[in-house]
Amino acid sequence: MDHEYSISGRLRVDDAELALSVLDCREFAIDDIVFLLSAAGVNEIQISLRDKSMAVSISDDKISTCCADLSRRFACRVRMEKLHEEYGNANVFNGGSDYEVVCADSLVCEYDNGREIVFRKQSV
Repeated sequence: MDHEYSISGRLRVDDAELALSVLDCREFAIDDIVFLLSAAGVNEIQISLRDKSMAVSISDDKISTCCADLSRRFACRVRMEKLHEEYGNANVFNGGSDYEVVCADSLVCEYDNGREIVFRKQSV
């Protein structure tokens, strides 16, 4: 079985380019984890990991802390997600099998000006 981990997020701001330039913030680090920030539209800043291979070892608490810190720093609403997908053989109607997601766990957290709005863990 294969495992795939990903972490992503979005900041909702009035003007993404202005917010990034005023705060001079294209990267955000928490401990040894570096997140990249980039404009993803007029009112959105995308959050991604600089080193995507680190997604496997980042705890839910670190994601939540990063989300809250970014929300306070930018004084806006921030949503971050962590997804773990497990791939394996799944039976299909015709008697064969497909290699697809057989199990998934996710974490969704959202903060507005440092105040928790959503914190949800889910397994499928």
